[in-house]
Amino acid sequence: MIQKHKFFTMGITVLTIAALLAGCGAQKGATKAAVSVNTYKVTAEDTPVTAEYSGSVTATDKVPVRPKISGRVIEKYVQGGQEVTAGQPLFRLDSREYDAALQSAQANKAEAAANLANQQLNLRRYQILAGQDAIAEQTVTNQESATQQQQAVLDANAAQVQSAQDNVDDTIVYAPFSGKLNVDDVPIGTYATAGSTALVTISSTNPVFVEFSVSEAEYLQMTKKTPNSPGSWGDHLQLRLSDGSMYPYEGHVTQINHGMDSNSGSITVKAVFDNPDNLLIPGLYATVVSDTQIQQHALLVPQRAVQQTLGKYFVSVVNENGEAQTKEVKPGQKVGKFWIINEGLADGDVIIVDGYQKATGATLDQHLLTKADIENDSTADTKSK
Repeated sequence: MIQKHKFFTMGITVLTIAALLAGCGAQKGATKAAVSVNTYKVTAEDTPVTAEYSGSVTATDKVPVRPKISGRVIEKYVQGGQEVTAGQPLFRLDSREYDAALQSAQANKAEAAANLANQQLNLRRYQILAGQDAIAEQTVTNQESATQQQQAVLDANAAQVQSAQDNVDDTIVYAPFSGKLNVDDVPIGTYATAGSTALVTISSTNPVFVEFSVSEAEYLQMTKKTPNSPGSWGDHLQLRLSDGSMYPYEGHVTQINHGMDSNSGSITVKAVFDNPDNLLIPGLYATVVSDTQIQQHALLVPQRAVQQTLGKYFVSVVNENGEAQTKEVKPGQKVGKFWIINEGLADGDVIIVDGYQKATGATLDQHLLTKADIENDSTADTKSK
């Protein structure tokens, strides 16, 4: 009886284990539920992009004001930092030496003029006498030569008077053009040497240059004309100031240095901007924004599809077997809600936009999004409804 009970107990145990094993097998054989994901097909297309460059404001004209004559500064009509107009007096130099030279030149000229008048009078007398055969014709000829020589003396003295007058006039130093003075103006009492001493520096204020640099590759890409280009590069530039505000006036490229910097490999570009309110001053930093550049065959992917880990960027791609595969990519510029991918993807790739966190190793239930869906922030939930 005891033996029968043992066999009965062992039989139940074997059946129980068999049932458990059968249950496990049934569970392993069950199909996993598909993971719902939003996908997007990458298509190469020519895309307008916004290029930004760090720039600095410079004056279109900037010159140190130097005197034409030497002398000590005895009067200042302006102060550094002041706005001035073309022809406005800035400094006055000691003119006593030049006044004396002018008076001496004027006296020499007056003497030469008197001598010329005397020679002309003698010439007329000799001509009358020669007409009466009272004197030899040679006498008249000699007098004509003497008169011409005296005329030359008078002309030379007149030139000296003009030169002396110019020196007197140049004791007043004027603004060569309208602009703003730097704060490097010299004090009264400074001895200024002609053509050497900078009395003050003047910079034009309207318009102004914004100088920036572009790489060789950017220069070549931007200057190539494309059929879909909205305009030549550099025709419509904007300026973002250091406080984040946008400058209200557009600018355009006016100068391109056709020599490349061998150290940095960059090309210097100057854009001109109107500055009627004098908001832009030389030395101010600003960002030049160009929106007329076309990147050909750009691969755009939704920004939310790009995963960033430890400084690297990844995108989940649906491979030919319908499985999720992670690929490292190199993104470029952001355009709206998209990111241009420079390396790692190909035209026609299907990427996972939403749900890539659970997509690895799972069966995918794909919902293909359009560009309009991305721009409208459509998600997997809203797409499946």
